[in-house]
Amino acid sequence: MTKKKKYIHSNLGTSPGTLTYIGPDVEFATKITRIEYNADSYKITPIPHFSQINQITLDPNKRHWFNIDGIHEPAVVAAIGEIFHLHPLILEDIMNTQQKPKFEYYDEGQLFFTFKMTEYNPFTREIEVEHLSLILLNNCVISFQEERNKDVFNPVISRIIASAGKTRKNGADYLLYCLIDLVVDHYFEVLDCFSENIEKLEEDIISDAQSKSMRELYSIKREVMLMKKVIFPLREMISGLLREDIDAISANTALYLRDVHDHTSQVLENIESYRELIASLMDLYLSQVSNKMNNIMKVLTVISVIFMPLTFVAGIYGMNFDDMPELHWRYGYPVVWGVMIALVIGMLIGFRKKGWL
Repeated sequence: MTKKKKYIHSNLGTSPGTLTYIGPDVEFATKITRIEYNADSYKITPIPHFSQINQITLDPNKRHWFNIDGIHEPAVVAAIGEIFHLHPLILEDIMNTQQKPKFEYYDEGQLFFTFKMTEYNPFTREIEVEHLSLILLNNCVISFQEERNKDVFNPVISRIIASAGKTRKNGADYLLYCLIDLVVDHYFEVLDCFSENIEKLEEDIISDAQSKSMRELYSIKREVMLMKKVIFPLREMISGLLREDIDAISANTALYLRDVHDHTSQVLENIESYRELIASLMDLYLSQVSNKMNNIMKVLTVISVIFMPLTFVAGIYGMNFDDMPELHWRYGYPVVWGVMIALVIGMLIGFRKKGWL
């Protein structure tokens, strides 16, 4: 498992609201997509330059979604914040990929969410974490995500295009719920991958405990702890949202958010069960290694015990005394060999009867 890269907070000491990107280097330009829809129609429009957002007129009879793919350009984030009159602290959290999940409600009617999207990489067997931010305004949702090879919100866009389900029939708050629910669904997919890996490791440890099994267990344990670090604040975030009396969240959407809260609780329960299972597998590995060592020591002990009387006999007849009667006996050598072989056979039979072999 490769080490997780940590990014230095280069905005330390700066005034609050200073826009400084904290995250991996990105070579691509930010992509902005506008999706407007209602129950009858939809329209998806790529926006070539962020300055053109200011020229867009928002139809009050439609829901609007601005999906910003890329948070590494301070000029773009600042311009979008100015166009939609976003609070400077919101913009700062959007550009900080190390920001833990949270939600904030500002007096201007701005509902801000930031959390993490996780995806399992089968090649590295690691979790890839993507920083996401959502802003709910009047009949409008703005989403920010890191620049990646694929858009994590594509399933929701596909539902809007297909007019499937309730997405196009409900308000912007329901779209917000759909995006959060999509992220939580990915948590279950990641945990399913962990479950498969843990089951395979369990079989490997039972059949033949190898040192690589322990390394893989520690790797999975580290990834599971990362999952807990990501998901636990999200559950608290949704719980706090449900406790608040926010007009932007309808009673109907609040019911769906309660369901998402239940799902996050279920994910955390699964994580705890995996942690206990990993601890049990570590104990099983140590027990298997101990048993293997005991078996090796038992074999070596048996060999040592067998050779002790043989060494005794050989030591006696290795003494250089002229008056030893067996030294000049014609059958002395084969008799000694016979006695030694009989001793070995007798001890092996005795060990077998006692269950030591």
